Amino acid sequence: MRYLWIPFLLFILIYSPALTSANEYEVAPYTGPERGMYEGGGHDITFSFFELPLSLQIVYISGLLGAPLALYKFIPLLLGRIRQKCENPHRNRILHYITENPGSTISDIEKTLEMERSTVRFHLKVLQFNNKINRFKKGKLVLLFKNSYKYTDTEKKIIFFLRNDTGKSILISILHEPGITNQNLTQTFELAKSTVHWHVNDLYNDGLVDFKNEGKYKRCFINPAIEADLKNAISESEPAISAN
Repeated sequence: MRYLWIPFLLFILIYSPALTSANEYEVAPYTGPERGMYEGGGHDITFSFFELPLSLQIVYISGLLGAPLALYKFIPLLLGRIRQKCENPHRNRILHYITENPGSTISDIEKTLEMERSTVRFHLKVLQFNNKINRFKKGKLVLLFKNSYKYTDTEKKIIFFLRNDTGKSILISILHEPGITNQNLTQTFELAKSTVHWHVNDLYNDGLVDFKNEGKYKRCFINPAIEADLKNAISESEPAISAN
């Protein structure tokens, strides 16, 4: 059955010209005394499909049947060639790195894999076009994830803050010391008040931290809705910290 399409196509190629030439027609311009006028009164005649010669009907039907068959046979070959061209050693290394290091940036890939930035950008575009990866943008920074739908937007935000040493320290401190104040964070990490204020507000705006005002102090708590996700993310990136 799998090879029946070959004789069918041969039949169309061999017999279609013969059928069309069985009844020959000749079309010639009108050369009467009043050129451009038809003696029959200028009527146009419309023929239905079934009024056409049998040979033209066969050619038309053969074309309708042959086109889908040709697509069925040749599209897999075409897609196979495209898939082979998509395979690339550098691209595979980049995809593997992103899989093993979710939330990677272009700079991470460039430094770790020792590739030119333009090369990295090109392969990332191809990977994204083929739905292999997706991007998560936070400010000017773009984080890269394998397109496995494993990470929610909240988890991607957590990964973003865990990438930054200051943001990670503040976030983990709030997790382990619920109700800690900005002043405590400033003293603990010896940071400027403005720096702590900026990071805490950023965490609040992204829905990771809640505030509770107590007089002149603002106490920080982890948003209960994301606490489990935060603990999982920390345990994957910093097992020693989560154990404490």
